[in-house]
Amino acid sequence: MRLIFIGSSEFGLPALQRLLEHDPPLLVVTQPDRPAGRRLKPRPCAVAEFAASRQLPLWQPEQINAADSLARISKLQPDLLITASYGGMLGKELRKSARFGAINLHPSLLPLYRGASPITAALLKGDSLTGVTIFKLTSRLDAGPILIQQKLPILPEDNFSSLQSRLSELAADLLLRLLERYRSGEPPVQQQDHSQASYTSKLLKSDLQIDWNQPALAVLNRIRAFSLEPGAFTWRGEHSLKILEAETLPEPANGLPGSITEIIRNTGFSVNCQDRQLLIRSVQPAGKRIMDAWAYQLGARLQPGELFSSREPAFSLPNSGESS
Repeated sequence: MRLIFIGSSEFGLPALQRLLEHDPPLLVVTQPDRPAGRRLKPRPCAVAEFAASRQLPLWQPEQINAADSLARISKLQPDLLITASYGGMLGKELRKSARFGAINLHPSLLPLYRGASPITAALLKGDSLTGVTIFKLTSRLDAGPILIQQKLPILPEDNFSSLQSRLSELAADLLLRLLERYRSGEPPVQQQDHSQASYTSKLLKSDLQIDWNQPALAVLNRIRAFSLEPGAFTWRGEHSLKILEAETLPEPANGLPGSITEIIRNTGFSVNCQDRQLLIRSVQPAGKRIMDAWAYQLGARLQPGELFSSREPAFSLPNSGESS
């Protein structure tokens, strides 16, 4: 089949890699290089890096629905456009440029968790089940008819990174199964029940901040939902501290939310939440590498009773000596 792959994040990499073994795409389309890191140097996304490393035909348009984009893709006469975590909508003319239109690999059991952050949403809610849906793209966000769908259990030890990896492998498997169906013509679809739809949104920095006044399970779910990247964080004085791995303890809280209850040798330290304590196992101080919580506390010299803050510290400007 004549395929064009359109994606940006790591979620789409297993599918792209499997396509290379069976139906190499005519073109890989992804986002332009964006400023990243402390120095804000332009950096390619995961799909662009992979495509370049395999010397695949790569295109990074600013506007995928612009006239030049439509002309370039239409010229290739594709059978199917395959999108996976691209970060942009495909317009009607672009979808019509392929014989079978455009499909999307989505990491949720649609119609649940439409939108930009379905994996994070499932972990934040504490779900025990998720999955992958491949559906036909339409003008409505993640609302097109379903072509294939499969469930995947969320393991207690899963965080965002591990769950995304498992879902991306499942998406790659489902894509190959679906392409086999396309070889005999366009496969049947199942319409989504729009009355059951739920939506997610793009993440804000405030979503990453840990609120120790919440129940321990809710705090744990937030840590899992953002680990390993970008990482949920708290404040220790003027410095942020990412909490990357934790577990709930049976002991009830016995101090202020956010206060350290105990230093546990060779393991980490426990922190009070609204109802129970949370054992912190892995952290990342600002500007430093990931480390286990025991090693961190040795250098940081944490003490029982010390308080982590849920809010960024307020800084006051020094008095300039000028009078009003």
